[in-house]
Amino acid sequence: MIDAQEWLKQWQSNGRSVGAAELMYYRSKVGAFARHRRLHPPKSQSGALLSKTRGRGMEFDEVRHYQAGDDVRAIDWRVTARTGTAHTKLFREERERPVLFVVDLSYGMHLGSELLLKSVQSCHIAAAMAWLAAQRGDRVGAVIGHPTRHIEVRPQGRQHGVMRIVQQLVELQNESLSAWQQQASTETSLNVLDDLLRRTQHVAKPGSIIHVISDFAYYNESTSRLLQALQRHCSLQIIQCSDPLEARLPEQLQQQNVALSDGTNDWQFAAGDGTARQLYQQHAAAHQQHFMQELQQLNLNLYPFSAAQSIEQQWPEVMR
Repeated sequence: MIDAQEWLKQWQSNGRSVGAAELMYYRSKVGAFARHRRLHPPKSQSGALLSKTRGRGMEFDEVRHYQAGDDVRAIDWRVTARTGTAHTKLFREERERPVLFVVDLSYGMHLGSELLLKSVQSCHIAAAMAWLAAQRGDRVGAVIGHPTRHIEVRPQGRQHGVMRIVQQLVELQNESLSAWQQQASTETSLNVLDDLLRRTQHVAKPGSIIHVISDFAYYNESTSRLLQALQRHCSLQIIQCSDPLEARLPEQLQQQNVALSDGTNDWQFAAGDGTARQLYQQHAAAHQQHFMQELQQLNLNLYPFSAAQSIEQQWPEVMR
């Protein structure tokens, strides 16, 4: 299996900034991802690739003679009464559905301990799913942002829509990373996701499929209300991008203390202390459990991705 260094070298990536070539790569993987969808369909229609739409999704195609095994609920009684022979309505999946990607590139997303920053992995996820949606005939758009700026990409069809998303992902990820590295802004990332969700309410049309991509580190009651409001008219998919360091401290730090700084304040964390390590892990687990319980109350599915592995290594697991 390809290791992290080989993967980064293959795409001429440093794992921190993102380039168009990395995101264009997923165009060549559409066939493989689509085959996996056919072989391993989601257990429910609210899954990532066969997401249901609210009030849309199926459109009338034609009427034909009733055949054994047809759903009786699809019988066209008017045609049946007029002709004296049972007829069935046929429907097809509505094409060119609006698909929106809400991508959180807040400063807290610039964490990566093994392969990619969470923000870079989020760009990869959005690009991969955008290419797949365009291949299905859907119109794709996005709401992408960081603490000081956001961009709205109105849904468009075919390759043009995906290319616009790729362009803005590259621009905003690198812009956000640069500002974070230079400490050019004192703004926190607490409200970035909520701001993006508010903007999405103005962009998303009823029946849209919305993929929300974030680490959800600052999920709160306001976030929950915003998701609930969008859920009334749209189909939501929650994609959480995380890093292993957030769940537990590496074994290599058992004998060390870690120096932490936000550019203004400095701390010492006793990473070698067993009690501190256990509390760190328990706090992370409790936070994740609370987040999952909140999603369950909203009847939303969670699809987790790790920034420590390539998408191709994770796709079969998260898409089942």
